[in-house]
Amino acid sequence: MKKSATLDPGSRAPQARRRYLLGAVVAASALGAWVPGFAQEAAFPSRPIRIVIPTPVGGNLDLLARTVAAKLTAAWGQQVIIEPRPGANTMIATSAVAKSPPDGYTVLFTISGFVQNLVLQSNPTYKASDLAPVSLVASFPIALAANAALPANDLGELVKLARQKPQSLSFGSYGTGSGGHIIGEGLNSAAGIHIKHIPYKGEAASFTDLVSGDINMAYGSVGFYARQLGTGKVKLLAVASPHRLKNFPTVPTFAEAGYPDVNLAGWGGMFLPAGTPAPIVDKFVQEVRKIVAMPDVQAKIYDMGFEPVGSTNAEFAQVITSDLQKWGTVTRANNIKLD
Repeated sequence: MKKSATLDPGSRAPQARRRYLLGAVVAASALGAWVPGFAQEAAFPSRPIRIVIPTPVGGNLDLLARTVAAKLTAAWGQQVIIEPRPGANTMIATSAVAKSPPDGYTVLFTISGFVQNLVLQSNPTYKASDLAPVSLVASFPIALAANAALPANDLGELVKLARQKPQSLSFGSYGTGSGGHIIGEGLNSAAGIHIKHIPYKGEAASFTDLVSGDINMAYGSVGFYARQLGTGKVKLLAVASPHRLKNFPTVPTFAEAGYPDVNLAGWGGMFLPAGTPAPIVDKFVQEVRKIVAMPDVQAKIYDMGFEPVGSTNAEFAQVITSDLQKWGTVTRANNIKLD
């Protein structure tokens, strides 16, 4: 009688172990994120992205944001939606994004009011550290425009006129605490003159009074005033910009005119909530820089009166730090507050 074949118990152990591990891998694959160690994160982005802006539909920032959003959609294959949340001098939009999950699906595309709020208010609804800089998309030069009949064609002549006729001139801005307001008061202080400030609700609102002569000058975006120069009713005296503008090479900057401390250009830039994983931040930085470098995007930016930038997140962080110091110095010296 033949003995039944037997297996050494030690030889069964490796096979059983292999079957157990294979089963565990299959189970982990089925459970996905429920099993730590086996789960794999979905590639970013795996669903639509929201870009929140602090200005209404139809403005230049909205148009620029939609240009970037369309390019991101094409590059990443996920819809990128623009969500305007205007109000409270950009703070509604900024605070909303600061409180959003730091997962890359909510982005802030805002203006330099981001910094101005921090130096104009004692208790703003957010801190600079609540947001992670992504990229400075474009510089927004601020123009000082004058009624065509004003007997001054540059800042030197304007300062001379203001000294000859103290407290007789006025300038409009696009709101109390706006970049135009701060630059105008800074010029008063730096030049030792007094030109009266008249706040308006936007640059378009001041234009009627500027061309009628009710105010002598007004601050606003270069893009807005570029569209008005053809009327012959206004002229540009200076621009707040790091350098002379490509489309206005004869208009000097405030720095060139002798007032570097008020040569404070606005900007448009993108942020993510603080704590967003570095790989996601880096992916945004790289893609946004590619987009800003595209010839068709650059053409649109110039047409708006802006200057394309496309910085790294580290470079953008340096701009924010510098702006906090510069805007803060001017606002404190002139006691400009929004509280």
